Amino acid sequence: MLEGYSQMRRSSRFLAFSFSLVLILSGAALADTCNSFAAYTCAKGVHDGAFIGGSGSAIGSPGAGLLLNSNMFTVSTHNGAGGADVIILAASGSPLTGTLDGKSFTSLGNTPTGSFPEGGATGAIVTNLQQTNLCGSCASTLYFGYVDLGVALPANGSITVTANGVGAGTAIYAEVLNSKGQIAYITANSESGVFGKGVSAVPEPGSLSLLVTGLCGIAGGAWRKLRG
Repeated sequence: MLEGYSQMRRSSRFLAFSFSLVLILSGAALADTCNSFAAYTCAKGVHDGAFIGGSGSAIGSPGAGLLLNSNMFTVSTHNGAGGADVIILAASGSPLTGTLDGKSFTSLGNTPTGSFPEGGATGAIVTNLQQTNLCGSCASTLYFGYVDLGVALPANGSITVTANGVGAGTAIYAEVLNSKGQIAYITANSESGVFGKGVSAVPEPGSLSLLVTGLCGIAGGAWRKLRG
C-alpha cells in the first residue's frame, strides 16, 4: 500500500514537471510573433514557417541560422505553402545599403525608437551577428528595413532573390503574404540568414546594359581610329 502511494507521488511529480516544461517551451515558441507594420497586417494563426536558404554555413551556438557566402538566397516555406507576395525584413548594426532584386530598402528606423516587425527577434539578431563577428555596433544600435519583392511564392516551390551592395552583417527574415495581403508566414527568430564578408555583388540588369553599351562604344571608337 505504501509502495503504491510512493509511486503515485512520483508520477504526480513527473507530470507536474512535464507540464511546467511544456509551458516553458510554449512560451519560447510564442516569442516568434508577427507585428503589423506599414500597410501590412498579420493574419490569424501566423506560422513561423518561412525559410531562408542558400549557399553558406550554419551559424554556431549560441547563434543559429545561415551565414550566407553568396549574394543570392532562396525563400520557401517548411510545409510547401505558397503566397501572393514575399517581403524581406532586414536588420544591421549599420544603416542598410544596397538592393534586393533591384529594390531598395524602406527604412523602419533604428533602436531605440524603431522596431523590428517580428516580436522577440532583436535578441536573436544580436546573438547571430556577434557569433559571426559581424556585429559592429549592433549591441547598442540596430537599423531596420524591408523590401516588398512583389513576387508570388509558388506552392511547393521557392523564389531566388539577388542582393546587390547589401552590407556584410545584414540579417534577413522572410514574410509570406496570403491572397488578402496579410502576413501568413514568418521566419523563426533563430533562423535568419546573415550576409557574410566578401559576398560579391552582381551587376543589376540596368547597370549591365550600361556596361555593355560603354564597351561597344569603346570598341567602335577604336575601330574608327584604325580605319582612319
